[in-house]
Amino acid sequence: MKKAIWIDLDNSPHVPLFAPLIKDYRDAGVEVVLTARDHAQTIELLENAGFGGTFEIIGKHYGKNKFNKIRGLLVRAKELVSFIKNHKNVKVAVSHGSRSMVLAARWLKIPIISMYDYEFTETTIFNRFSDKVLIPEQIPDKTLDAINLPVSKRVKYQGYKEELYLNYFRPNQKFWRELVEENNLNISKETVLIALRPPATTANYHNAQSEVLLSGLLRYFLSNEKAFTIILPRTGEQKLEIAQLIKTLNLHESRYLLLEKAFNGLDLAACVDLLVSGGGTMNREAVLLGTPVYSIFAGKQGALDTAMEKSGLMTFIRQFGDISKIRLEKKNAAEKKTLTKAVENCVKEHINLYLDKI
Repeated sequence: MKKAIWIDLDNSPHVPLFAPLIKDYRDAGVEVVLTARDHAQTIELLENAGFGGTFEIIGKHYGKNKFNKIRGLLVRAKELVSFIKNHKNVKVAVSHGSRSMVLAARWLKIPIISMYDYEFTETTIFNRFSDKVLIPEQIPDKTLDAINLPVSKRVKYQGYKEELYLNYFRPNQKFWRELVEENNLNISKETVLIALRPPATTANYHNAQSEVLLSGLLRYFLSNEKAFTIILPRTGEQKLEIAQLIKTLNLHESRYLLLEKAFNGLDLAACVDLLVSGGGTMNREAVLLGTPVYSIFAGKQGALDTAMEKSGLMTFIRQFGDISKIRLEKKNAAEKKTLTKAVENCVKEHINLYLDKI
C-alpha cells in the first residue's frame, strides 16, 4: 500500500494553490486523497483544473451566523473523520486554513501541516492542534507570540504563498477574446478594464465597511463611460445581492459584466488594467503579475498587506474619499515580479518528512 497525502480544499482559493502539488505528487506515484467543501466556486474550479472524479465532496457552508459556522465546522469534521478513517495509508494532512480538517486529522492521529498567511483570522485551532504551521516570514514573531503559536510549530517561508502556483502559470492568450465573444461584449481597445472582487462577506475576518465601499466603487466605475468592470462574486448569493444593488443604484447596464461561473482568475488578473478586491489572495496574485491593485479590505491589516502598501505595490481604499486615488487608465506592459520556489520547497520538504517516516 503506497503512502498517501490528504489535502483538504474548503474554499475556492485553495484549488489553484494546491493544484501543482497535487499533480506533482500524483505524477511521482504518491496517492493524494482530495476532499473539498461545496462552498463558493471550489467544486467548479476543481473540475476546471482537471481533477474531476478524483476528489470527494464533503460538507457545505452554513451561513454567516457565528453559531451556524461553529455547527458547520463540527459537522464537517465528523464527516471528514468518517471518510478518511478508511484511508489507512494517509501519512500527513495538509491544508491552508481548513479548521474542519485539523480537527478530523487530530482525532484520527494523523500529522497535520497547516498554512495561513493572515494572522488576525481565528487561528486557535491551527495553532493548538497542528504539528507544523507554515507562515510567511513577514509576520513578526511578536505577533505570533501574541496569538499563541508555539515556537516549536513555526515554519517560516520566504515570499508569498501565491508563488506556490504562479511559477506554473502560463497566460491563456485566448482568454479575453473568448470572454468577450461568449458574453457578446462590445469593448474598444481604449477602454479601461477593471476587475472587481467583492469582500468575503462570510469570512471570519469580514468587516461591513468593505460593503459600504463596494457600493461607492460601483457608482464610480459604472458611471465612467471609458471603463468596463468585470465583477467576480464569490457565491451565488452574493451575485444576486450585487445584481440587486446595481439595479437599486440605477447604474449603466452596458458597463459591467457580472460573471456567472468560475474561471481562471489569474488570466483575468493578468489582462485587466487594474484590480480592486476586498480579499487578500487575488490582490497578491495581481501584484505579482504586474497589475495595479487597490484593496477595499476593511479588516485589521496583516503583515503582508502592510509590507505591500509600504512598498507601493498596493493602494488601500479605506473610505469614500480614497476612491479618487484609483487611476482609471490603461496599464503599461505588465512586469511580472520575480518569483522563487522557496514556498514550494518549504511545503514539499515538510510533507516529505512525514512521507519518509517508516
